[in-house]
Amino acid sequence: MKKVFILLSLFFVIAVSIPVVEAKANPKIAYTEADYKRLNAVINHVENILKYGRRYNTETQLLPDAINTLTGEPAKWVFPNRAEVPYADLANQQNFFRTLVALSKVTSDPKYKGQAVATLEEFMDNYQDPNGLFYWGGHRVINLDTLAVQSTEGPDGPHELKNMMPYYELMYEVDPDATLRFMRQLWTAHYEWATSDLNRHGSYSTTYDPNVFGLKIPADIIKIGDNGRPIIPDDSPGKLPFVNSATDLSYAALTLSEYTYDPVPTEWAKYLMKQYNLASDPVTGMTVYQFKSTLVTKSPQECANPEYTNSGCGDRAKRQFRDFGEIAREANIAWKNTQAIYVDNILMLVEAGRKYNIPEFIEWSKQYLEGYLKYAYIRVNGANKVIPMFIDGTVKYGYVFPEVGYYGSSGTRLDYVEMPTTYILPILRTILNLDKDEDKIELWNYLRDIMYTFKIGDIGELGGAKPNLNVDTSIDDPFALMALVELYDETKNNSYLEVARTIANNIVREKFHRGFFVADEIMLYSRLDQPDTLALLTLDAIIRGYKLDDMPFYLADSGYIHGYLLADDGVVENRDYSHKIIYTKTIYDWE
Repeated sequence: MKKVFILLSLFFVIAVSIPVVEAKANPKIAYTEADYKRLNAVINHVENILKYGRRYNTETQLLPDAINTLTGEPAKWVFPNRAEVPYADLANQQNFFRTLVALSKVTSDPKYKGQAVATLEEFMDNYQDPNGLFYWGGHRVINLDTLAVQSTEGPDGPHELKNMMPYYELMYEVDPDATLRFMRQLWTAHYEWATSDLNRHGSYSTTYDPNVFGLKIPADIIKIGDNGRPIIPDDSPGKLPFVNSATDLSYAALTLSEYTYDPVPTEWAKYLMKQYNLASDPVTGMTVYQFKSTLVTKSPQECANPEYTNSGCGDRAKRQFRDFGEIAREANIAWKNTQAIYVDNILMLVEAGRKYNIPEFIEWSKQYLEGYLKYAYIRVNGANKVIPMFIDGTVKYGYVFPEVGYYGSSGTRLDYVEMPTTYILPILRTILNLDKDEDKIELWNYLRDIMYTFKIGDIGELGGAKPNLNVDTSIDDPFALMALVELYDETKNNSYLEVARTIANNIVREKFHRGFFVADEIMLYSRLDQPDTLALLTLDAIIRGYKLDDMPFYLADSGYIHGYLLADDGVVENRDYSHKIIYTKTIYDWE
């Protein structure tokens, strides 16, 4: 009864009418009642985020990462000692800041961007370490009860960003000095200049270096062996160059060059991303998750136990898959971390290539995606799937692990991996940024198949001719929505716009509940970093006649918190991720 009462109370609060916003006239497109309805859903969501997010602690402009849609309270991290901490992690709120700026753009109401500025001002004034790193990322949060910095990874969690792509444009507008200091320190704290090792963890004790890019760029790490294949060095002391950390480092360096007119950080970004290209397979074109393997630093006794999966025992794929020879390296696994490689990494490469005129980034994106889709993509029973394999094309579908290891327990059988809709956007953006039609056609044909299999319909011939789209599609996906908006923007074919509107209507119908956007009707928490609202506003902007370049641009929504917390049984200590433990809770889990 308590749940029902609170749910009804919250509903009546959120159901208050929001004034209809006057649309900017676009003579080519009529602004419909359904368009108003979608915009007002976004406004309701944002107003509720601000109302309930600010209500919890009125002494701060900071907002929680997620809000309980039954109570209006912030999501809480429950530590093993049962301490419940409502948290704000601004690395995980970048799409919400983009949403606020976009909402001010389409409504001409400055208060939404004003809130984003106020939140960032407080954060940047109070939560930047003297060395330049911000207190955010995978292991640091702000306790909304005390406004103190809290670590989730032991007493002193490190700095960690992986595919989070901060909204630097707004940060720079709010505080240029703090933003530039952070981008420099990101490299100082995460990059090992003497050895070209990249560490996903950065230390808050690393001294700030204003001349961080002053060293000479070293020779390439990756060499080619006599067999024509890249040699993956095994000399990393546990500081592996994961590509999802490299995307944030490279994006920061490229943005730093833009703001300081110094070309050197861009050269370092190019050098770093080049190592992944050099390590890619020369036959298939598929690329790697990392371009180094780890040194063996643990004792033989520790490493004799296959259940000990610490990287200090050397390359974990090499240990577990000895039957496959040299290709069995963590770098070469093509069924794990593929989102980081072929979605987030590609989105960064394509945007940077377009914005900063780096054509090789676009070519590498084309190479990686064509290779991956040619060898690993398959349709099974009307669904888009990925074949588990190594990047040389060695298929492991049906392989049964003979022993336990980092990739699973003994007896694990490798099956096809689900391909999520997130893949649509990097494929499309790569196509749109290639110059010649002959370079686009292979990826276009894959995109055509993939989108058809997702029940969006046939997007037609290259360039937008003769589409046969499913105007009654039931898909309610922000990535499909953004793709169709960008297809319309490129081709001006109204068929794409009408299906985009259908998908947008589906998103509102299926995901707007209790005054908030949620992943599903029964999900308890509304996460600030979800991309749906930004996608809806991108569509609204195009209908109103704005250019896509005038709007905040989607790059990633990979924010997370990782650390120690109390398991759901209320007894066991666990070490896991916010998106696996907290954001999977439903309205039926709430007490």
